[in-house]
Amino acid sequence: MVLRDRIPDQLKLRDEMISVNLEDDVAVFPTNDYVLLEISHKAGKINISKIAATVRDLVRSDRRMVAIRGYGFKGVGLSVRVAHELKKREQRFEYEMAFDTFEATEPETSNPLTSVQIVFMPPD
Repeated sequence: MVLRDRIPDQLKLRDEMISVNLEDDVAVFPTNDYVLLEISHKAGKINISKIAATVRDLVRSDRRMVAIRGYGFKGVGLSVRVAHELKKREQRFEYEMAFDTFEATEPETSNPLTSVQIVFMPPD
């Protein structure tokens, strides 16, 4: 099975613009199929190690799919740092990851935000 075929339809990005209105630096949205973590473009200091450890536990132990969406320059950088931290921690367990970029907008300013979505999956 192709990796992208395993991504739920709700996480498949299309051409439409995503509106961002995060009040927290990091927001978590659990569903039955996956856990969505969103990192704001206005995020302050966040604990990358703690987020990476939580994602690792969800994917490795619970066999859950986790998607991280980072919005704007800061959110993209922090999302990629989480992915990097997970790769550094890989020893006997390897993640399958799918990366996508998309455009989002902040409703107040209507400025476009280049954004990234990283989906972490347990291997089949």
